Amino acid sequence: MIREINRVKITKWRRALYWLFRKLHVFLFGVNPNVYIQNFDHIHLGKGVWIASGVSIIARNHDIYNPDKHEDWQDVYIGDYCWIGANAIILPGVKLGPHTIVAAGSVVTKSFPEGYCIIAGNPAKIIRKLDNQKIKNPQEDL
Repeated sequence: MIREINRVKITKWRRALYWLFRKLHVFLFGVNPNVYIQNFDHIHLGKGVWIASGVSIIARNHDIYNPDKHEDWQDVYIGDYCWIGANAIILPGVKLGPHTIVAAGSVVTKSFPEGYCIIAGNPAKIIRKLDNQKIKNPQEDL
């Protein structure tokens, strides 16, 4: 039996490998599939960061007056234990503090270095502060 995935014809055994790769991708590489990280040299991830599918983290943009040229690289910092929701976009120069939750579909254009908050929208803004006393780091349960 032949099936088509992303316009590629795949036999039964290859379909099984494709399924296995999709399921194990997060454990093998630490990032969900369909995540766009523009340049790892300029993207700094803290420990325990969760990144959902479809997220774009961008460290460089085009010049608005001449799209053939690029602006300089701007580092992006994502703090410890942040959670980036599906299809969120994080733009150049953004700094997210620890335990920042970015809602799905949000466009993060400015920094939230204090962390401990939920941000959402386009452009993203704080919709809720988190109580640091209630937060547990995953290592505490081990």
